[in-house]
Amino acid sequence: MKRSLVWILLLASCAVSVIAFWNRLSLVRLGSEGPPPEEPKTEIRVALYDWTQNLEVRNAVESYNETNTDQIEIVMMDIPSDAYNDTLNMLMTSGKAPDVFGVDPAWLPAYVNKNYLLNLTPSLDRSFLERFPSWAVEMAKKPLFKGGIYFLTSGVETVRLIYNKNLFRQAGLDPEKPPATFEEMELAARRIAAAGIGVKKYGFALPAGDSQHSFQIDLEASSTFSGITLYNFRTGQYDLSGYKPWLNMVSRMKAEGSLYPGESLLNRDMALRQFADGNIGMMYVTSGDYVKLQQYEPKEEWAAVMPPAARKERGAGALMMLPQSQLVVNASAQNAEKAVKVWKFLHSAAFQSVLFRQALIFPVIDRTRESSELAPGFSRFKEFYPTEADAVYPLFPQIMDQYDPNTVATGPRNSGDRPRMQLYLKIITGEKPPDQALQEETDRLNELLAIATTGNSFKREDYIIPGFDPLHPLSKLSQ
Repeated sequence: MKRSLVWILLLASCAVSVIAFWNRLSLVRLGSEGPPPEEPKTEIRVALYDWTQNLEVRNAVESYNETNTDQIEIVMMDIPSDAYNDTLNMLMTSGKAPDVFGVDPAWLPAYVNKNYLLNLTPSLDRSFLERFPSWAVEMAKKPLFKGGIYFLTSGVETVRLIYNKNLFRQAGLDPEKPPATFEEMELAARRIAAAGIGVKKYGFALPAGDSQHSFQIDLEASSTFSGITLYNFRTGQYDLSGYKPWLNMVSRMKAEGSLYPGESLLNRDMALRQFADGNIGMMYVTSGDYVKLQQYEPKEEWAAVMPPAARKERGAGALMMLPQSQLVVNASAQNAEKAVKVWKFLHSAAFQSVLFRQALIFPVIDRTRESSELAPGFSRFKEFYPTEADAVYPLFPQIMDQYDPNTVATGPRNSGDRPRMQLYLKIITGEKPPDQALQEETDRLNELLAIATTGNSFKREDYIIPGFDPLHPLSKLSQ
C-alpha cells in the first residue's frame, strides 16, 4: 500500500511536469508570434477653408489622432484659400474630394441636389441638435435641402471697417468719429490722401486681386447695413441697382488718387500689410482677417467699427454675418461612419474653443465664447464681436459651376459669381457705365434663375420669403 502511494505520487509529479512543459512551450510560441496586430488606422481626409496652417488647429488634430479610440487618422488637405472653391468643385466632379470638408454656404443646395453630401440626420440625436441655436437648425432643415440635415452652422464671421486713427489726425479728422456714410467716407479718403502727398498715404484700399472675396464682403455684405441685397427675397429676383452709389464712390476715389493704386492686383494679405505699415487709412475686413493683421503688427493706432451706410439712416438692414465654411461629409467617403465621427469632432466644444481662442471664428454652439478666454495677444478680437445689428441671412440662389475634370483648365467654364465680380471691377476702372452694366448683369442672373427653374432640382419658391424683414433676416425662415 505504501509502495502504491509512492508510485501514484511519482506519476502525478510527472504529469504536472509535462503539463508545465507544454504550457511553457505554448507561451514561447505565442511570444515568438507577438501580440495580434492592431487594426490599421482609417485615414479621413479633411479640407478646411483657411484654418489649416494654424498651429493650434494642427495640434488639436494631432491630439485627436493620438487619443481617439476609433483608429481614425485625420489627414489635412492643404488647399489654397484663394482657389479653395474652384479646387473643391473640381475635386468633387473628379471623384477625388476630401471625406470631410468646408463648403461655401452658397453652394450647399447645389451640392445636395447633386448628391455630393451625406445626409447626417440618422447620426444626430436631440442632445446634439440642442447645442446649436434654433436658427441654425431651421436653416439646415429648409426644403431646399431635400428634408435632410447635411450641415449645421457652428460659427460666423463679422464684417467691419478698420481705420487708422493717426492718419485721421494728420488729415484734420476726428479719430473718434469714423465715417458713418459713403459721403463721409469719400471725404475722409480724399483728405487722408491729400495730407499724405509725397509719402504714399492713401485713404482707402480695395484688394480686388481677391475679387470674389473682396467684392462679396466689401460691397455686397457691407451693403446689407444699408438695406441693400443682391437678391430680393420678397420677389425672388436679383437686383444689382442698389450697388451703384458704392461703386460710384470707389470710382471717384480712384480718379482722385485716394484709392490705393493697383487695386486689380492687390490681394487682401498685401492690403492688410500696407494698413499695418500705416499707408492705408481705411479698408473693409472680416473678423477672420484679424489674425493676419495682428501678425503684421500694426505700427499705429487703429480701430474696427461698423461700416458706413449709403445714407445717414444707418441700419436700414442688419449687417450680414458670414457663416463659416460649412462642414459637411462626402457622400462617397470610403468609411462614412468614421467620417461622421470626425465631423462631430470638428463641431465639438473643445475644437470650437480652439478656433475661438485663436480668434478664427465666433462659435455659436455650447456658449463657447462665454466659456473660453482668448489667447494672449488677441484681446482686440472683441472689437469684432457680433452685435444686435449683425445677423445671418438666408441663402441666395446659386447656379452650380460646370467643370470638366478631363480638361487642363482649373477655372469654371460657366460661373454665376465670377462675371459679376469682374463687372464690378470694370465699373470702377471706367470700362463699363454703371447703369447699363448693373442692369445687364441683373438680367443675366435672372435669366440663369429662369433656366434653372426648368430643371428638376431647383425650386424657385424655396428662395422666396414674402414677409422678408431686412432688419431680422431669419425671422421668417421657418415659414
